This record gives sequence, C-alpha cells and structure tokens, in this order.
Amino acid sequence: MKSANKKIFALLCAGAVMTSSLSGCVFLPDEEEVLKAPSVETKDISYTTVEAKKKDLVKRDVNSATVKSQLEYNLSFTEQSGTITKIYFHAGDEVKKGDLICELDTSTLEYDITEKELYLKKAKLDKKVLEERGASQTEVDRAQVEIDLIQMELDDLYAKREDSKLYAEADGTVAALGSGISAGNYVEAGKTVVTIIDTESLYIAISPDDFKLYDMGTQMQIEVVDEFYAAEVFMIPEEVVAGDYEEEDPVYDIYDPDADKEPVANEIEFDREHVYVRFTDTPPEDCVGTLVDAVLVIESKTNVIAISNNLIKTIDGKDIVYILKDGKKVAQDVTVGLKTASQSEITSGLSEGDIIIIR
Repeated sequence: MKSANKKIFALLCAGAVMTSSLSGCVFLPDEEEVLKAPSVETKDISYTTVEAKKKDLVKRDVNSATVKSQLEYNLSFTEQSGTITKIYFHAGDEVKKGDLICELDTSTLEYDITEKELYLKKAKLDKKVLEERGASQTEVDRAQVEIDLIQMELDDLYAKREDSKLYAEADGTVAALGSGISAGNYVEAGKTVVTIIDTESLYIAISPDDFKLYDMGTQMQIEVVDEFYAAEVFMIPEEVVAGDYEEEDPVYDIYDPDADKEPVANEIEFDREHVYVRFTDTPPEDCVGTLVDAVLVIESKTNVIAISNNLIKTIDGKDIVYILKDGKKVAQDVTVGLKTASQSEITSGLSEGDIIIIR
C-alpha cells in the first residue's frame, strides 16, 4: 500500500513539472510595467546685452611728452665770485625782467666804498680850499686829477657792488637753482645760479608711431590735467638738417650782458627722432616739467552707430556681431567703417536700438 502511494506521488510531481514547462515559469513574479521618461522644462538663456546707439566717433593719435621751454636762460655772476647772502626766488616762482634774483656778500666792498667816498669828499674840499686861497692853476689842476682818480676807483667799486647782484634778464619762471646754490654757499664766477624759462615759448617733443601723420603747421591739441590747449607742429624730421638748423629769430648760446639787447637763451637741439609741437594758446604757467598728451585728430564721424571693438567677431573672413532677435541669439553680418583704439563705426548690419549680446 505504501508502495502504491509513492508511485501516485511521483506521477503527480512529474505531471506538475510538465505542466510548468508548457505554461511558463509560473513560480516567478509578474514583470514590472516600464514608466515613461520624466518631462523637464528648459529655462530661457540669460544674456548680457547692450543697445546699439548713435554717437560721435573720433580717431586720435595720442603721444605723451614732458613740457619744456624753447627759450631757457642760465644766469650767473659773470664778473666775480663770492658768498651768497640771499636768494629772492626759487623753483616755480614767476619773475619779471629786472627782478633781483640773488646777491653776494658785499660787506667788505661796502667798507671800501665808504672809505673811497670819504677820500673823494676830502679831495673836493682840498680843491675848494686851493681855489679860495687863489692857488695857481697847476695846483688846482693837480687837485682835480686827484679827485678824478678817486672817482674812478669809486666807480669801479660801485660796478663791483652792482655785479654782486643778479637780475632776471627776461620775464619767465624759475625752472631750477644751480647745484649747491643756497644762502651762505660760495659761488664761482660763471657758474649757473638759476635757470629761467620763457613760459610763452613752451613746447614738447613727441615720438609718434606714424611720422607721416605730422607735417609743418599740423594743428593739434595738448592735454594738460584734463584741459586742452591749441598747438601746432613747428619742426619735423624731414626739415631737420643735422646740426645746421636755424630759426627765423635765431638764439645764441653765449650770454650778452648788454641791456639794450635781448637776453640770450639756450638753443633747442632738434633731432630726427621727434616731432616738435608748441602751444598756440596760453598754457598753464606751472606746466613746465609736466607730463602731457599731444592729441592729433586723424578722422571723426558724427551721429553714427559705434560699438566696442570686442563685440565684433571675425568668422570665415566676415565681421559679425551677435544680436538678440525674437529671443534668440543671431549672428549678424556687419560692415565696419571708422575704427579707433576702442570702438568701431558700423556702416551696415546694425540699426539704432538693436540689442547686441555681450556674453
């Protein structure tokens, strides 16, 4: 009986196996349903933009240089040496022709002058006594000779006293005192005590990248501390004859003390490496030695569309500007006109009010 039951159980198991092979893996879980991909909304791209506007555009050539004076006077005691007792002007001070600049110690000289004046007074009294006593003409003449000799010595002392004073020979500005020049110091005859410059003949020497932009008489401006002054070119390399240039009003390099003549100024040494520009307006009196900009207007346009150069891209040989059109970034072909160091004129491709993409 137990044997029969085992057979029945075996048959049932076999049938179950066959059934599962025919109907599938009924013992595995049902397969999960595949879900749809999530929907993601794209946000609008944000651009930094600028509006195309009309403006005036100027192309300039700008060169920096230091202001100097075309006429420069070096003053010195020409006749004598001595100890400086007082200096009346210093660097930067304005002076007028005839102003006392500096003087030497004349204490010993003043004593000699006083002594000679007394001798002269005595000689004149002696002559008067002779005349009153009815002395001979020879005695009177001898007394007059004595007077004349003393007067000559006195005149010489007067001249030395005057030579101990240094006067401005022209209107101008004190540019600098000579080396070692100060009250109490000894100065040799001929040593420069002070340099005075003529502020009406100031100039600058520039060295531009393109000399062809400049010609004799070219009009330009000099910018001094944010103020502009009219100027013109008065010497270019082509006009410089090496070591042999003469001005219409020549200047000399040797001092002439004759008061009836113009004071002597140092001569400009022109070279072929610079363009020389002088003010035609009255410049600031204190600008000597100041670094300034010489500004030449090469070309200008008014009321044109102008944009920064860095907004213009060159692709496949074409100039393009990216603009925002209907909310999209669009590459716009443009034609460039006048171009300066920072901006360019757009002659076609952009209209006033177009929105240009910066980034």
